[in-house]
Amino acid sequence: MQATIHHHLKHPPKGWKTDSINTHVDGSVLAKINTWRHAKKELSNRLKNNPPDVVHIHTATNYSWWRKLRAVKMCITANIPIILQVHAGNFHNFLQDKSSAARDFTNIVSHKLVSPVALTPRHKEEIGLSKMSVIGSPAPSIKQIDPSNRDRNMLILLARPSPIKGHRLAIATVQNLRERGHAVNLHLSGISPSHQWVHKLGSEDGIHARGWLSGNEKNQLLDKAGLLLIPSKYEGMPVSAMEALSCGLPVIASPACDGILGEGGIIVEQFDSNLWADAIAEILNDEEKWRELSLAGPKAVVKQTPEELGKQWAELYDKSLKEASI
Repeated sequence: MQATIHHHLKHPPKGWKTDSINTHVDGSVLAKINTWRHAKKELSNRLKNNPPDVVHIHTATNYSWWRKLRAVKMCITANIPIILQVHAGNFHNFLQDKSSAARDFTNIVSHKLVSPVALTPRHKEEIGLSKMSVIGSPAPSIKQIDPSNRDRNMLILLARPSPIKGHRLAIATVQNLRERGHAVNLHLSGISPSHQWVHKLGSEDGIHARGWLSGNEKNQLLDKAGLLLIPSKYEGMPVSAMEALSCGLPVIASPACDGILGEGGIIVEQFDSNLWADAIAEILNDEEKWRELSLAGPKAVVKQTPEELGKQWAELYDKSLKEASI
């Protein structure tokens, strides 16, 4: 979600200017509460003294939804059009489990000032709201890396250390592959070497816990690796997939990414380390197939470049302004 917000700030739609208010911070509960209080005060001041034409609100589940619901209501009171972009791949489950959230969501998106947005057609279908627009996550400008410069045995996973992101499945898959004789190495971002999932493992086991990476460090991995793994239980439209495809890095993913990889990746249907190892081994043993995946990656994201997304957002912003004036 943060990557998408940064994209909007860096690449505003043509004819639009963007600014942001941060409602969340990593840290203690007190720090989170204070950040939200400050954000709410700042939003109130802006709505009163220098109202924007459109407010674009990004939401996930749980406390993110609780905060953003209040922000949406503030904007409605100020009669400002709202773009409500849902990022969480498990948002439909959140609504099913939280009847109050489902009720609030249904009521809010029925308001004429609110334009809801899903990340993919599948995301929209799961949420079950026919009026949702579909605009995906941003991909960098296309930069095809020569497959000959990649290390096919270098696997990467770029995600926060959440159980739903599948780190343990990826680790078990690499152990499985190494037992089969494949000299693969897995580089994990967001996880320190002392993390409970990897503290007993190291480079000699093919596991490289890299911690939080700088932009340059992440780009170096994307340019050098042979495969990006996305074994997530839930995803909306992961930016890491867009980044990988745009530079020709093949993607092996769970069904959470079904429909967004084009010919640049492969879906493994079950969360089973043996099946994941089978899928990866097949690619490692077939260089021609791996090269085909690499070369097909950029074609899968041609509609997700900054230029194309800018056009889509500009159209939606203009549409929301017109509908609000009716």
